[in-house]
Amino acid sequence: MVLEVKKPRPLWEILFSTHHTDIGLLYIITAVTFLMMGGALAMALRAELFYPGTQIIPTSSDFHRIFTVHGTNMLFLWILPFASGVGNYLIPIMVRYHDMAWPKLNAVAFWMIPVAAAMIWIGFSDTGWTAYPPYSTIRAPGPAADLWIFGAKILGISSVLGAINFIVTILKCKHPDLPLMRIPLFSWSILVTSLMIIVAVPTFAASLIMLYTDRLGISGFFNPEMGGDPLAYQHLFWFTFHPEVYIFLIPAVGMLYETIPKFSRKPLFSYQSGVVAFILLGIISFSSWAHHMFAVGMSFTEKTVFMIGTLAAVPPSAMHVFNWIATMWGGRIKFAAPMLFSAGAIMLFFASGAGGVVNTQMPLDFITHDSYWVVGHFHLMLMGTVSLAFTGFLYYLFPLITGRMYNERWAKIHFALAFVGIIFVFITQHLLGLYGMPRRVYDYVDSPELVIMNQIATVGAFTVGISYVIMVINMLRSAGKGKPADMEDPFKIGEEYYDYRRREPPIHH
Repeated sequence: MVLEVKKPRPLWEILFSTHHTDIGLLYIITAVTFLMMGGALAMALRAELFYPGTQIIPTSSDFHRIFTVHGTNMLFLWILPFASGVGNYLIPIMVRYHDMAWPKLNAVAFWMIPVAAAMIWIGFSDTGWTAYPPYSTIRAPGPAADLWIFGAKILGISSVLGAINFIVTILKCKHPDLPLMRIPLFSWSILVTSLMIIVAVPTFAASLIMLYTDRLGISGFFNPEMGGDPLAYQHLFWFTFHPEVYIFLIPAVGMLYETIPKFSRKPLFSYQSGVVAFILLGIISFSSWAHHMFAVGMSFTEKTVFMIGTLAAVPPSAMHVFNWIATMWGGRIKFAAPMLFSAGAIMLFFASGAGGVVNTQMPLDFITHDSYWVVGHFHLMLMGTVSLAFTGFLYYLFPLITGRMYNERWAKIHFALAFVGIIFVFITQHLLGLYGMPRRVYDYVDSPELVIMNQIATVGAFTVGISYVIMVINMLRSAGKGKPADMEDPFKIGEEYYDYRRREPPIHH
């Protein structure tokens, strides 16, 4: 049936709601907003690097401020909120419960995000998104760095509150007739991600407290002048943030498990292997944090252990990829926008994973460490795999959220520009790393090779930026004037869509 598009509800009703679809919508809108804001900062960075010397950013300090906010913004204000938003929207529907376990706590977790975002954006710290000491403890000017610390702290608390809510909702509120091994794989992805957050984030929270007390001069945990060790911060940081890479990735993998079987018009090849791969990735992710620190002077034995721990993530990642390809094999694939973005995400997953395997090898890591190779690898995973999967799923959810269809032609143009742009910018950054260009630099040597590769990367970045402007315009116009969607099967793929009757809170809410 074609859903009758209702008159939009008042904004205040959505803002002050505790219903899971409203909170999910707020998360998604917030995430996309910060995606565009963080993307604008990326455009500024790439414009500055178009040619050696000063272009549009006056000083190196300004460059590093933009770099810090861009990194923090894209990780904590785009990827995590979007995953939380989709989880909020779909998890209660998938486990057949009327709402999240604690709706008010859910709203509190969301409203912490704008507060933290304001601190990060107002402060505009120059510490880098990693905030490594000793610079962040001794030299970084306050209150910018202090605001970054408090903003990151609040975001961590928000993540933990959201994770607890997801875990309880999935494990304790699912319908009694729904076994755990029958819930959708997206629910499994959110469950594993939430458990990882509970384990990983407290370590970072502790390191932020130690960092702040060091800045106040109360302690000297990471201050060499007071007997501290800056490397201790790196261990604490990466114990959280290498698992965090999988916290970013696993929800995207869960979304691919939603779209690929549906648009392949074929049952999923293996549900059980998907569950096993999620659990393995969740566990293995905690065994590999120090591969970021091969160059700091660890012993050969320590490096070997962390190298093997990192490589252990390859088999479960390959299990996911095999599952997707086996599902698509022989299917009647419909290449609508959600499937195009999903297929693009899978292809770039191969490329980014291969770059990660290079980083894991000790001899090769010493060549690529702190070079643009790392930038290319990191962004190819997060922008190429995660963000493309997220974007495809946003198109997939659009009819459920709005009751209307987006413009398919412009969505395909968006994909073409984004995919080509991502290849141009991030594959080129791998080559820049091999040519010896260090990461996090404001200027570089005026050599023909470096100049032309930076120009290619900048053109690619602006192509990606233009593609996402097209997406926003398409969705805003379609939300108001798009064709009403057939809510039983909006994409005409012969697959059951989500329960559209759950898209708005009941009247009594």
